[in-house]
Amino acid sequence: MSDYPVTVRHTRDLSFTIDNGRTEARVEWDAVDSTWQATELFLTGLGACMLATMMDYAQSNNIDATGAHVELSGDTATRPMRLSTLHITYVLPDTLSQNQIEALVRAGNRCKVHNTIENHPEFTVTTRKATVSR
Repeated sequence: MSDYPVTVRHTRDLSFTIDNGRTEARVEWDAVDSTWQATELFLTGLGACMLATMMDYAQSNNIDATGAHVELSGDTATRPMRLSTLHITYVLPDTLSQNQIEALVRAGNRCKVHNTIENHPEFTVTTRKATVSR
């Protein structure tokens, strides 16, 4: 069994639900009013992991990083279609010393999602048939 099981289910058109066994969220997409795109969810997961890891380090080392956040964006490339460059900016309180800032950035950059991206995970892809209810 995997450490992080999630299910992504198609609901209609380009909309889907995501489920981790604890909570479910819906992602609705239409040409006029899209909400979240999959690439934005990817960046969200990365940013949340980086921020959580950084804040855990801050709390463990009595560094007040209240209000810190991470801004992320990505550039699209083709052949193959992917995000070619990820832009990550840590926004930190101006009360921190340079040593504290460097330590927090090192901590955030050690998050599990960041490490996974940097170390190219192995993909195992399988299929199984499901009964389609109509």
